[in-house]
Amino acid sequence: MLEDVDRQPAVLGALASRADAFRAAGASLGRTDGRVVVTSCGDGHFAGEAASSFAARLGLDWHVMGPLDLLVRADELRSGDRILAISMSGNVDRTVEAARLAQARGLSILAIVNGDGGKLGTIARTKISLDLPDIAPFLCGTASYTATLAALMLVAEGLAGEPHLDLTGIGSAQSEALTVVEALAETVARQPVSGVRVLSAGAERGTAAYGAAKLVELTRVPAWSGELEEFAHSQYWAMPENDLVVILSTHPVLAEYARESARALSVLGVPTLAIDTAETPVETARWRMTLPPVDPVLAPLISALPLQRLAYEMAKATGLDPDTRAHLKLDETRFRVSRMLTRRSLLGTGL
Repeated sequence: MLEDVDRQPAVLGALASRADAFRAAGASLGRTDGRVVVTSCGDGHFAGEAASSFAARLGLDWHVMGPLDLLVRADELRSGDRILAISMSGNVDRTVEAARLAQARGLSILAIVNGDGGKLGTIARTKISLDLPDIAPFLCGTASYTATLAALMLVAEGLAGEPHLDLTGIGSAQSEALTVVEALAETVARQPVSGVRVLSAGAERGTAAYGAAKLVELTRVPAWSGELEEFAHSQYWAMPENDLVVILSTHPVLAEYARESARALSVLGVPTLAIDTAETPVETARWRMTLPPVDPVLAPLISALPLQRLAYEMAKATGLDPDTRAHLKLDETRFRVSRMLTRRSLLGTGL
């Protein structure tokens, strides 16, 4: 897994060389006043949320909707809507069903996949692959997540007709971030905690949800994500005092609330970790992973990396293997039920 985490700057470099192809894929959906509806499950959904501020800056009417929500809210689809459907395999049941519904409504669909695109690739008007080779089977999504997020940003530029994104510069910031978090992630991971709460606001809500999902996939430690303010009105009241609270602070407005939240939680002795920048510091947190300076709308391309490394180190600290996730796959009944829930077509294949 570390190899996958560490290759993210190189992956962004490879995407940069194909930037025009992703922009062209976005432009192929046409420039209308309709909404851009991003639909996916898991990492694709989180990436859609994390790209929302970037899309808003471009003037796009960007809506992130889980495929089941899209199916339930089918009557709300409009003739000018354009659909971005994301699935690395192209075979996630609900994403495929949502794409078929959009196809039946005559809507333009772009599929972002990895490889041939499976069923989803046959439905979409246009598909584009990340062309990201897998390092190992059943690896927790790290490079594929930031690659999906970067691809969405490039597609958004194509939709808006405004090509400006410099992925090479972001790759350099990722390299610096990986160096910053390496030692501290291991230190934090060794702390005995009862659970982890990953909190933020704005586009970083997507990053927070992604980070919690990685902890769920790699460890047995209970993990949740939430909006920083809403946490104080809900999760906080039932939270054990030895839960770790991770606060993503990459926006100047958020930083003020992050500092006050970490200060308040310290009164209870709650351990806190801030993922911040020099411009958005959270000095009141017990630990800080301070990232290189970054435009807040691009921050999700970097802020996911500390969460990946933290999940990796917590897996090792709790006696699990983050390179195989054997604790999931070797639980044959749970693994089979997961396929029944999300990928019935893959039952019996071992995938």
